[in-house]
Order: sequence, then C-alpha cells, then structure tokens
Amino acid sequence: MAHPLQNELFLLKKSIQGIPFTFSKQEKNKLEDLLTRFEKDQNTSPQDIEKAIVQAGRQSWSYRKAYEEMFTNYAQAEFEKYFKKHLKPATLEKYIDFQKKGGNVKDFRHGKEFEQAFTAEENLEIEQAFFDARQDVNDFMKEVVQKNQVEYDESLKIYAQKQKDLENIIQSLKDLAVKSEKWAPEILDKVGRFEQGWSVVEQDFDEDKIRHEIEYWQGVIANGDME
Repeated sequence: MAHPLQNELFLLKKSIQGIPFTFSKQEKNKLEDLLTRFEKDQNTSPQDIEKAIVQAGRQSWSYRKAYEEMFTNYAQAEFEKYFKKHLKPATLEKYIDFQKKGGNVKDFRHGKEFEQAFTAEENLEIEQAFFDARQDVNDFMKEVVQKNQVEYDESLKIYAQKQKDLENIIQSLKDLAVKSEKWAPEILDKVGRFEQGWSVVEQDFDEDKIRHEIEYWQGVIANGDME
C-alpha cells in the first residue's frame, strides 16, 4: 500500500541525499533511519516529516554551505556536464536556451522564469537530473576537498559561526512572542517559516527579511498593540 504522504517523504529523502559526505556519517544514518520509520508508518503526520526536513537541514547547514562554496569554486563545470547527460534531448534543448537567456538550474525550485520556461513534467525531470548529477560528481568532490582540506575547514568554521548568528536572530524574533499574547501566534508562525530556511529543499535564509520582521514586531509591541 502506497504511503499517503509520498510527496512529503520524497522531499525528506532528497533532503537527506542532499547532505554532503563531509557531514557526520553517524548523524546521517540516524536521519535515514528516521525516514525508514516514517515510510513504514502509515500514520506519520505531515508535521512530523516537515520537522524532520528542517532538522536535517539545521544539522547539516554549515557543512552544506562550506561544501557548496567548494563546489562552486571547483566543480561547477563538472556538474553541468553530468546534469545535461541526465536530460532528455527535448528538455536539454530548452534548458540550453534557458541558459542563454541568463537562467540558472539552481532556481528550479523558486524562480518564476523557471516555472514559465518548463512544464511541470520537465520541472520534475530537471529536479531529478539535478540530484543525480550531484551524486555523479561526489567522487570528484571528495578529491577536491581532500586536496583543499584547509580551505574547506576554514569555510566550515565561518559558516558554523554564521549559523549561530542566524539562530540568535531567529531567537530574537521568537522572544518577542513572549511579550505579546495577542500577537504570539502570528510571530511564531513567522518564526516557523523562517526556520524552514535551514531546509535542503526550501529557499535559503533572507537575513534582511528576518531583521525587518523583528523591527516590525518591536514597533507593534512598543505602540501598545498588545491587547
């Protein structure tokens, strides 16, 4: 019997697959075990899966960012070669035209231009090709990281600190909910949306938006709109 939350489980699976080899193998195994448990449990809720997606993203965020930096600097051309091999000829032709107009495969989840350029079926094909190509360049990236270990470690250290800074900013927004019973549900809803930025499969953080949200709610509360 097919699981009623196949799409959500697919996103969790892709989230785990998107974690680079530089991340703790033990911790990744725990996430894979959690996925297996969800797949076997027909009563798993969407909230459980969404929470797991964010959890996987938060745990691996600094590792993914450091890896992405190395990937951009050393493996982009290699990835592009594999990515195109996974596309059907007709989709590849459209993708090349999309590129010539300034499009980027990295926008396949969020770019309006991307949605306008490809059908829903082509979008799924491109998403699968994206993940497959990332797996294809895995061995290449292992060599890259090994040869540039000092650079990678320094980048990881920077992103680990960046993650702490982001967590503190989000916590500042969360703290405002304690100050206003009236607006707490709305503030916490915003916090939840921003925390999705940890996810592998959602759009990354927009720090300016978080800071703007904090300023907005500080103003609302300061103006006495608490009751």
